[in-house]
Amino acid sequence: MDNLETLVGICKGQHSDDALRQTVRKAVVASKQGNCDLARELDQKASKAFQFFALHNARVFLHRSYDLARIVLTAGECNKAETYFTTTIEACEMQGDLALKAFSMRGLGEIAFARSNFALAMQRFDETRSFCAEIGVPPQHLCSCMPLNTIPDIFEGWASF
Repeated sequence: MDNLETLVGICKGQHSDDALRQTVRKAVVASKQGNCDLARELDQKASKAFQFFALHNARVFLHRSYDLARIVLTAGECNKAETYFTTTIEACEMQGDLALKAFSMRGLGEIAFARSNFALAMQRFDETRSFCAEIGVPPQHLCSCMPLNTIPDIFEGWASF
């Protein structure tokens, strides 16, 4: 959190969209630490300014959508998370961000697992593994690679399947 706050300070002004991105990352870290109220507060702080940048920067929209999916998933709001993950996947297809697409596909599997819909969870995880093979990324990277982009460890569906 301290490192992210330093990045926010460095990016302010000249790279305002990066400062907002780091603020949302702080929200993700707060949610992973179980502080969903702080996560929502940080997201609200950034959301007004993001509306301006999201219209001009597809990358900002894409990452914010994925980050919001993780925040609401951690808060137990599976319906909202599902919407955000689906939006992220659609945006990834337009922008060509294969890594976030794979993370989001896994997220949909975790939602199915959390809802005890194990058949759908298996289907989602199989689709994710197949996509990982298609893009040449080992599936285990969805748990260990880029820790600020991973689904929180409390979701164990991926490991179970």
